[in-house]
Amino acid sequence: MKKLFRRILKGIGCVILTGLILLLAWRFLWGRNWSGSLRPQRWIDISYESAMDDGMLTDEEIAIHYAPQIDAAVNVLLSGGKGDFITAVDYDGDWVTLNNWENMTEYPLNAVVYYSVQETDTHYFIGYYFYHPRDDAEIWLDRHENDLEGIMLAVPKGDDGYLPPEIMYTQGHGNVYFYFGDGLLDGSKMQEGSVYGGALARTGDRAWVYITPNGTLVNAGHSVESADNHSVYWSVGDSGVRYTYGGEAQEPVSFNGAFEDHPCSYELRSLDELWALRNGPYGDESAFGSFGAFRGDNFGTDKANPPWGWRNKNAFGYSGSFLSDPAWTINHAMAIEPLSAEYISNDYADWRITLGQAVIPTTVDVSDCTVHLIRDGWEMSQPTWFELTKRADGSYCMNITGESRSVLYVAAPKNTIWRMEIRNSAGQVVLGSVAVFTAEYIGE
Repeated sequence: MKKLFRRILKGIGCVILTGLILLLAWRFLWGRNWSGSLRPQRWIDISYESAMDDGMLTDEEIAIHYAPQIDAAVNVLLSGGKGDFITAVDYDGDWVTLNNWENMTEYPLNAVVYYSVQETDTHYFIGYYFYHPRDDAEIWLDRHENDLEGIMLAVPKGDDGYLPPEIMYTQGHGNVYFYFGDGLLDGSKMQEGSVYGGALARTGDRAWVYITPNGTLVNAGHSVESADNHSVYWSVGDSGVRYTYGGEAQEPVSFNGAFEDHPCSYELRSLDELWALRNGPYGDESAFGSFGAFRGDNFGTDKANPPWGWRNKNAFGYSGSFLSDPAWTINHAMAIEPLSAEYISNDYADWRITLGQAVIPTTVDVSDCTVHLIRDGWEMSQPTWFELTKRADGSYCMNITGESRSVLYVAAPKNTIWRMEIRNSAGQVVLGSVAVFTAEYIGE
């Protein structure tokens, strides 16, 4: 009996060992280019002088100059590796996102990066967004159809040339991480609850980022990190594709091995393509199932979000602030001199919330009061967001805390209902108090 038991254990051990050898062999062989010919890495740029021939920089010219270098890790053990390729939402020729999980193996995944550009009097805010048809994982609860992650760069405006990015924040698993340029900031400058990612890796003026692969742990699931600060996934190492802006949407030809050995050109497309679809109509033939969610049915319903639906789980942020008000997002997270929020252009906000004055009974201790913004009955703000300053007439001016402005830009549906309340420390509405504000719909 003991001999039989030992034979069974030995047999099981042999099966496991054989499986591991086959797995490692497949991991090594799959996705390698055996032809000996690799594409050269391609960069396309437009010089500042050429861009200014007509007297102004276009959003596309700005996006091209700062287009990031992307090291995308590829996990061949999930979806054969293709689930880690970046591509367009309509890669399969339609805007139906319910079939994107199934169609992934049937169509080429030509590389596309979406971009957005907003401008204040001092900075450009440049967003780049990376779409995957599948967010795959070893555990099915971590899987879902469609996936979109991204970065936002804060770039100071120069009078006679491009300047390097100062700040980058990235999205991953519902959290926002902040990275800073050389000598600018460190983790001690973060507001409580905000996450310091580290230094902003660059190649020239371009951010250099790392996209984690499909998988289950924290360092997986397509979250975006600065390339100098990333942690590798167990089955991948520093293996995958290096995407650079070459003006052409290519599909990777190989991806098992060092990033620099597998260059692939991507094409830039305006985020306007997706933004224009945000208000529906919603249904099984549409890209979105609701204002802030892609339509999907594999391993859950509508589980992926566009950037106007992202929110920061670590530091309470309002839905979509990543995109709709990048100056607020940075100023809310960092204990520094606030960036200007005087937008010259901001096409990714639906609502402009303008704070007015507040009236509070003289019998109430104002230091005990907080202002709250409520959207469709949902508590949108935190008590620390707004501050009250007494005016000569006895009323109070409402402002955004730490900033010399009284305007907030929000992405939300056209039929959104807004209200404001003044509450005491017990969370009760102060009787006789009034908070005056305007909510102007500026979307299209």
